[in-house]
Amino acid sequence: MKLILVTLISIFTQNMKMKILLFCLLLTSKVAFGQTLTYEQTRDLNIASNFSNGDTIAKYVMKDGSEIVVGSTLKFGSPWNKNIDFTTLLTGKFSLGKALLAPPIYLNENFIGENIVVTAIKVSHTKMSKNSSLMVWAYVSPVDDGTMSKGYNYRTILDLELAIERKEVINPNGVMSREQALAKMKEAKDLLDLGIMTQSDYDALKEKLTPIILKTP
Repeated sequence: MKLILVTLISIFTQNMKMKILLFCLLLTSKVAFGQTLTYEQTRDLNIASNFSNGDTIAKYVMKDGSEIVVGSTLKFGSPWNKNIDFTTLLTGKFSLGKALLAPPIYLNENFIGENIVVTAIKVSHTKMSKNSSLMVWAYVSPVDDGTMSKGYNYRTILDLELAIERKEVINPNGVMSREQALAKMKEAKDLLDLGIMTQSDYDALKEKLTPIILKTP
């Protein structure tokens, strides 16, 4: 009888430990998955050292202040520097393990203009050490709207900041750059001269874009 009681207590204790362990793991994963990371934080080594390669975050606030979340819709631009292949866009779901087995395949010009949706946002260290800044990357999938290219259910944006800087990825909800604002004003001036845009609409646009144009790069 005593042996049975001891066995039952042991089983109960083990079950309780397992439940506590599972709860802690679940709580930890929720905290990690629900985390928001900003561009400035990726540069802060005190914060970056808390992350491991491949960790998932829920939201990334980019250098220009725009936000990327799971579900964000983006668009592929053109390969940088007139290349045939993109320099920041890969086929499939990239991982360091896969890269060791076979070199990654970059998307080519056939994917220009494809609309995509973000399915996961990941981080990796820029050097082989936790004492280094973070690079933010993402898994994306094509939107079935007529722009989808054949092949590969998933794509990887290897570096979100660099991809958007090189215009290989376009963020429709991104903050307009000074160059984009200047181009918009020149286009509006042409439309005004042709009589297609009214003076009041031009003045309103000018008032909106002038602070962006005058902003120090």
